Amino acid sequence: MNSTATETQLESEIVPAASATCTICAANTTLRGMRRGYKIYRCKSCQHLFVWPIPANIRPLYSTDYSGVAEGFRFVDSDRDKEPKVFTFERYLDLLNKYSPGNGSILDVGAATGFFLNLARQRGWETYGVEPSDYAAGLGRKKGIKIKTGVLEKSDFRPNSFDAVTLWDRIEHLPEPGATLQTIKRTLKRGGVLAINTPDSGSVLAATMRLNWYQVAPPEHINLFHRNSLRTLLESYGFEVLTVESIGKRFTMQYAFQKLAHWSGSGVSQQIALRLASLSIGKLGVSINLFDNMVVCARKVSW
Repeated sequence: MNSTATETQLESEIVPAASATCTICAANTTLRGMRRGYKIYRCKSCQHLFVWPIPANIRPLYSTDYSGVAEGFRFVDSDRDKEPKVFTFERYLDLLNKYSPGNGSILDVGAATGFFLNLARQRGWETYGVEPSDYAAGLGRKKGIKIKTGVLEKSDFRPNSFDAVTLWDRIEHLPEPGATLQTIKRTLKRGGVLAINTPDSGSVLAATMRLNWYQVAPPEHINLFHRNSLRTLLESYGFEVLTVESIGKRFTMQYAFQKLAHWSGSGVSQQIALRLASLSIGKLGVSINLFDNMVVCARKVSW
């Protein structure tokens, strides 16, 4: 039996989880099936979708020189692929300015080469970043952006030092998002704003595709948040949710086919991606909004 058939069979035979309680609210869960050899569970209460047990040794996916791109784990060229996202990042900044109008200090967690921070700096923000890949962080530092190599939880940022913290396409990768939120809470000023962009596992597309939803992609994506589960997590760490919105993204055509090849295992998509890499059309931006992505702004309301 092929892997797709196995996943479909398992998904149709939902059984109570024997050992996995929800990693967000500790409620009972159901086993939804397998994806790429990993067990996927859904919480009965907050609807959180997550991988359990957490894959071992996932740090190398994010801590090297982007060599994981051959397997689809990283961008082929981070800045080139993000160029079409300028419009999206500008919308993110508009949202931040709505809830943090002072253009103070901002920390981007998982800053990569500092593409977003460079746009924020042009808007008048005092910018800082933290990034596990020293290669990517080094490229950002060459632009004059203050990016530390490492992970936020082991950083030495002073308490109450930032007006805003951003997690763009990062929280779904974190094996322990609560630990990250605890550190963010410590580094944010009282009243500071946290902005998160992440897949929405409660979306119509996710409900329709189930385990075939392209965002179910372990070992990259460990936690796929429902709006309920993300709100539950944020409130448990002293944040008040201000807004939840769906904002589309723009990608290069080459990047879109590269990710499609990775998610679907399609050799045809991979060949198209390789071909587009050498063509000018591959650098064209395409707008995508499948309404399965959420942007959340939350305010720190407690110490």
